[in-house]
Amino acid sequence: MFIGKVIRWRLSLIILLLSIALLMLAGGVGSAQADVTIIELEPLAAGLTAPLGVTHAGDGSGRQFITEQSGQIRIVQDGNLLPTPFLDVSAKLPELNPSFDERGLLGLAFHPRYEQNGRFFIRYSTPRNGDPGEPCFGTSRGCHTEILAEYAVSTSDPNQADPDSEIILFTVDEPQFNHNAGDVAFGPDGFLYFTLGDGGGAHDGLADDPPSHGPIGNAQNIETPLGAILRINVDAPTQASETAYTIPPTNPFVGQPGLDEIYAYGLRNPFKFSFDDGPGGDGKLYLGDVGQNLFEEVNIIERGGNYGWVIREGFHCFDPFNPTSPPSTCNDFGPQGEPLVNPIVEYAHPESGFIPEGGITVIGGFVYRGTDSPNLLGKYIFGDFAQAFTIPSGTLYYIADPTGKNPEIQKFQIGLDDRPYGLFLKGFGEDEDGEIYACGSTALAPIGNTGVCARIVAFERYLLPITFK
Repeated sequence: MFIGKVIRWRLSLIILLLSIALLMLAGGVGSAQADVTIIELEPLAAGLTAPLGVTHAGDGSGRQFITEQSGQIRIVQDGNLLPTPFLDVSAKLPELNPSFDERGLLGLAFHPRYEQNGRFFIRYSTPRNGDPGEPCFGTSRGCHTEILAEYAVSTSDPNQADPDSEIILFTVDEPQFNHNAGDVAFGPDGFLYFTLGDGGGAHDGLADDPPSHGPIGNAQNIETPLGAILRINVDAPTQASETAYTIPPTNPFVGQPGLDEIYAYGLRNPFKFSFDDGPGGDGKLYLGDVGQNLFEEVNIIERGGNYGWVIREGFHCFDPFNPTSPPSTCNDFGPQGEPLVNPIVEYAHPESGFIPEGGITVIGGFVYRGTDSPNLLGKYIFGDFAQAFTIPSGTLYYIADPTGKNPEIQKFQIGLDDRPYGLFLKGFGEDEDGEIYACGSTALAPIGNTGVCARIVAFERYLLPITFK
């Protein structure tokens, strides 16, 4: 359905390139210098509500599955967005706020052997009644529960899940509506990873009277799953377990104080993460952790790492009582005496006074391991939600050498005309061939039908000087 559009923008590219060359010749330009990675956005699906990502089932079908925050999993098959969702859990969700909400259907992962077993896993929010005194009690965007659940595909239709097959694996009560994180993915080790934010509100509760998330906040508390990335085994025999999963024995707190499910912690709102597990990848876990007032960060996550929140925001010290003025010094260690792990990069919010400036909410992405855009190979592609909270002004970024000694953030140029993205960036995705997609919409909240997912396609990198004689 989008073939005509693709042909048109490719023809436009050729025309523009020829025009530039002719202008340079006509103007007597002796040489020019540029070093820019130019991309185009090849449409995958439009008319969506709030697409948070794209994934695949690993079954060779070529289908792409889009996670809608509003509760649906949509299928794109042979270039067409199928009218009937693969799964619809919207009836299980809280009533989502039409102005802004961070609850909903947040994550999707297919089992590595999905083609044989038909199993897949989702993260979603469900309502609950808050206890008196909780910060969100009695509000329209209030207390809820975050759920990790397993489903199975229908035995009669590969494009339909069985809605009655749900097995709830993990639940946690959330004190506020925001910082739910929500991504789900299988690692190269075959274990299932998922994320939870610090519980919501601001300052990890430390500026509340009394501190609403406890005396050290949730993210530094290894006895709570909040503010952490968790790892479980969904394939081990479970007859002797009280849960529908077991704990990998190499999780860092097995056999000692700390929640057994925790893989790493000290995170504020680890909304999106991924593994560099494509051909040529090293399996590293990349995660974008959403900051508060000043800084956004990208981390490479290691087992047992403490990534600093609420002691730090990015590379900087953080004061919950004065969040826009980083202290000059702070602890370099967590409550257990463990060293805090720095991000690989950070950027500052616009008008914060810090450099480099980016946006207001980091959106983690993927290391490119596809074949259609060789100039993207090995780059970590990610972005930012918006330059301002009320303006659809997302940005697409990359890190050319994310594991190098001095990784730097670069901004993609979209088209030869360097046009803005023009949407709130809500997520990325990857298909079975390693191609990467960006998803966004013009609506701040999960409403409407302006959502779009598009494949990121790199044109050849134009490295000049080119001398015209």
